[in-house]
Amino acid sequence: MSPIEHRIAVCALTYLRPDGLERLLDGLDNMSVPNNSDLIIVIVDNDPDASARVAVKHRANTTRHTIQYVHEPARGISTARNAAVAAALDWNAAAVCFIDDDEWPDPEWLVEFVATRDKTGADIVTGPVFPVFDETPPQWVIDGEFFERRRHEHHEQIRYATTSTVLIGTQCFDGRTEPFNVAFGMSGGEDTHLFAELREAGFVTVWCDRSHVYESIPSSRVDTRWILKREYRRGQTLSLSLRRRNPSPFAYVKRTANAALQIGKGVVGTLTGIPQRRAGLLMGAKQIVFGAGMLTGLAGRRYQEYEETHGT
Repeated sequence: MSPIEHRIAVCALTYLRPDGLERLLDGLDNMSVPNNSDLIIVIVDNDPDASARVAVKHRANTTRHTIQYVHEPARGISTARNAAVAAALDWNAAAVCFIDDDEWPDPEWLVEFVATRDKTGADIVTGPVFPVFDETPPQWVIDGEFFERRRHEHHEQIRYATTSTVLIGTQCFDGRTEPFNVAFGMSGGEDTHLFAELREAGFVTVWCDRSHVYESIPSSRVDTRWILKREYRRGQTLSLSLRRRNPSPFAYVKRTANAALQIGKGVVGTLTGIPQRRAGLLMGAKQIVFGAGMLTGLAGRRYQEYEETHGT
């Protein structure tokens, strides 16, 4: 059946984060629904033991929105995302939204997404995510803005999106039985790869600066090692995605040179960051490990970030 224009599926994956899931469901329960829209919330439990089943089923009986529980026992973020998309398409949704189980939306999150989609005609809409620390962070974290995400002008057309906050028209999934590549199941980067493919296919992504989401930052992430590992993974999955989309020898040489350039800039940044102490040194080190991740990604190596769960 064809998608029904006013239907929107809001999807979230969960894995051993009961407190985060409860907070997310509270936020979704308080969320405004766009005029003339029907809404379903799809929660995909990626725990083989189905640990979220009871909590989600209970909320389905008490919330004002329809909630569908989906158990996807095969571990991997790509597999779980594909299960969410399949559930949304089975419901004939015209749009699929993603948000994470360590996040919660502003009440007008979805209304602003839909308003931007309708105003711009974009296929994909994404927006800002603001960090909320479980404990007051040290000064070097604030100075380095290590958990701040880039923002853009409202309704600006951009080249990327992230599943931590996104609205995707289901036309983007036409002909894609597994839109999120399972090769990125434990490393992450499955959204980077999909949105790059969609951009190359001509789909348009627009920024909505009024659609706000908040992310819980546990103390286990406020750590130099975690920040560097995250940046290393980002460089690595970017290269892995590029390899899959264009494996030509010329592209390989070009990406190797770019990785080396990133490392060189990082070395310079580390040296010039000495006066800023830890924040300055870490900003330079981030660029070094990003370049290193690009190089190892070109070699086919993978850092499996999603083997560990933070904020349980």
